[in-house]
Amino acid sequence: MTVINRSLATVLTLIGLVSLTPLFASQTAANPSQTESNSTLVTKLDLPPLPPEMPAWMDNKDKNHIYRQRGIYNDAIYHVPELALDLNAVAVGHALAYEDLVTGKADGLESQTFEQIDRVLKNPPRFMPDEANISPTFGRLYGVLEQVFDWTHILHAQTFDVLASPDLTDAEKDAEIERLYQFYLTSVPYAITGLPMNMGYLDSQPYSKAFRKKYPKVNGLFWGYHWLQGSVYDLLAGKTSAEQNKLYATMGKQYRQVELYRRDREFMPMFAEVSPKFAARFPQISNTFDNLHMLHDMVNDILASEGMTETEQKEQIQRAIWLVMAANHQNEEPGKDYGGDGLHDHRFVEGIPGMGLMPATVNHENHSAPSSPEKVDHSEHEHPSKEHSDAIKEDHSEHEHPSKEHSDAVKKKQDQHKH
Repeated sequence: MTVINRSLATVLTLIGLVSLTPLFASQTAANPSQTESNSTLVTKLDLPPLPPEMPAWMDNKDKNHIYRQRGIYNDAIYHVPELALDLNAVAVGHALAYEDLVTGKADGLESQTFEQIDRVLKNPPRFMPDEANISPTFGRLYGVLEQVFDWTHILHAQTFDVLASPDLTDAEKDAEIERLYQFYLTSVPYAITGLPMNMGYLDSQPYSKAFRKKYPKVNGLFWGYHWLQGSVYDLLAGKTSAEQNKLYATMGKQYRQVELYRRDREFMPMFAEVSPKFAARFPQISNTFDNLHMLHDMVNDILASEGMTETEQKEQIQRAIWLVMAANHQNEEPGKDYGGDGLHDHRFVEGIPGMGLMPATVNHENHSAPSSPEKVDHSEHEHPSKEHSDAIKEDHSEHEHPSKEHSDAVKKKQDQHKH
């Protein structure tokens, strides 16, 4: 890992993103919008209080890095090298933006920071970077949040690897993805819920939409990332490496030329829209990733809001984490509304169990469709067609919970590859 971290620092230095010193030097937050004294200069927000009896891990100061599961499929995404590199670049953008937001550099987000992120997207790192090395100040201020993000990103990465693996059958892939999800849920207390969440509720907090209004270019990049991370699941599933590479040559072009630079989306892309087959097969995982991306948006909005002190920002980030935690929705079921303000409303879009309710003002049938399709030939990857929508409603009984046989087969293959 030391070699990779040094390599990352060198790459970022060479392309002008950072100097080596700030990566490891202590920095002090200097954003005027975060200081107690200047907070009175802007309109104070009527913020919701922290829930009573927050879990103790919310105040944890330890690193708690948990390694991914062992598997013959790990790093199989590099069988689709173009996609692997694009995914590596995604991690850099979030980290750079978060670091700037907490170190007094937010004014340059739409100019210098955007250009830095864009440069990385065009020159992606060979390996997945450790975001903690790019945003050390953010990590010190919001270490628990970083752990929540990292843990769900591991699930993201390993499901990509399973689907890209040429060593597993489709049945074995399904079984392993289910096993990875159970590992994700049970290994730490900060797993994100797999229930559909009411996105209208989550996106109607006092600070909501602040980031996309102040920083539309950078927000467009982030939602472009989410389009990519969602879309590739259906592209990878059930295909050979050769087929995956051929398809990604088209999708990657659309991502890099169109999706990253869109400013017309009303809301973030949702998994059931861009990978309807995967969402229908694995609704809990699909919901988990949607809820992760919503948490990213909420954190972005909190850090971009000027009506909060630094203390209030920390409290609201803690609250945002708790809103989407699996532990906060125990014994609740998809499709049910448990009343209240919308937090425990787990109904989903009709016919789409892998997608929580959208904000009432957003037309989900159009908001993920490419805005400039003429730039790229991507007919195979446009907004889900009627055929895709019909596929969601099909009987998926052949995809019931994978059997012990399938899990044992995967473990046997892994044992054969051990040294």
